[in-house]
Amino acid sequence: MRDIGAVILAAGKGTRMKSEKPKVTFPLAGKPLVQRVVDTALKVGCSIISAVVGYKKDDVIACIYNDDRIKFVEQKEQKGTGHAVMTAEPSFKDFSGDIFILCGDVPLLTSDTLKKLRKFHTENKSACTILTAVMENPDKYGRIIRNEKGFVEKIVEFKDASEEQRKIREINTGVYCFDSEKLFEALGKTDNNNNQNEYYLTDTLEILNKANEKVCAIELTDLKEALGVNSQLHLADLEDVYYDSIRRHWLQNGVVIENPKSVIIGEDVKIENDTFIGANTVIKGKSVIGKYTVVGTNCFLEDANIEQNCRLKGYNIVVKKSLPANSELAFQEKSV
Repeated sequence: MRDIGAVILAAGKGTRMKSEKPKVTFPLAGKPLVQRVVDTALKVGCSIISAVVGYKKDDVIACIYNDDRIKFVEQKEQKGTGHAVMTAEPSFKDFSGDIFILCGDVPLLTSDTLKKLRKFHTENKSACTILTAVMENPDKYGRIIRNEKGFVEKIVEFKDASEEQRKIREINTGVYCFDSEKLFEALGKTDNNNNQNEYYLTDTLEILNKANEKVCAIELTDLKEALGVNSQLHLADLEDVYYDSIRRHWLQNGVVIENPKSVIIGEDVKIENDTFIGANTVIKGKSVIGKYTVVGTNCFLEDANIEQNCRLKGYNIVVKKSLPANSELAFQEKSV
């Protein structure tokens, strides 16, 4: 299979966050938004990841860990999504393959979804494949316009859409898979002859269609993966969605959780079945909890190794310590 790379758009400020911090540096469940997107790109096997930075670039770079596959390019002026991807082109100088376009503020997109997108893109021999979603209330998202054969003709932004087009419920998530050569060739033909004087990535679709290239779309099945962060409220809502998905996973695998919405469980935690987790408990890091263990209410565990059949009576703190099987911690007892 051809090489795969990714461009991650992370140059904006995010004015609706009401903060001087770059939006993509805000943490979701303890990890910066943009780092979550980078992790997803790495999981899917990207050999090159070009992160487009701009506003307070050093802060954005600092929150992404070092990896030889990650390159940073600066978009000095905000001239649109097309211009941002143009800025990333030097990162792919000797690259031949497919490129994902990802947004640094969409943290719940999974590697499985990207693999499906890439598989569909490859099987259909597309120049571009768009990840779309069907929404009951599409609001102000860009609408997907398909031709009679089901291929994508163009994306029409809400403000430019006719009344008939606004009735379309299939929207653009902002996630794409492009043939790298065709992407940069099409970008070279875009212009900024519009009200915002910007270069739009979506303009490449009409350019590709005029060149008789195939532009396809695949529908996202889980809408939460397309949700972006635009405000502190959005971030809080997404964190709830994220933690809820983890709790549901453990509930479906035989773990009893008291008052589930009050419990926080980290993504790297491992819990065996027939375990009880009390209300208002936080379990973080690479904690492991063995079978038949009871973790009482208001406990805090971080990088803890709790073996089978232990009893934590409540209000316990265990940090970077192990409890052997059949151990018991008295009420408010600590192991740190």
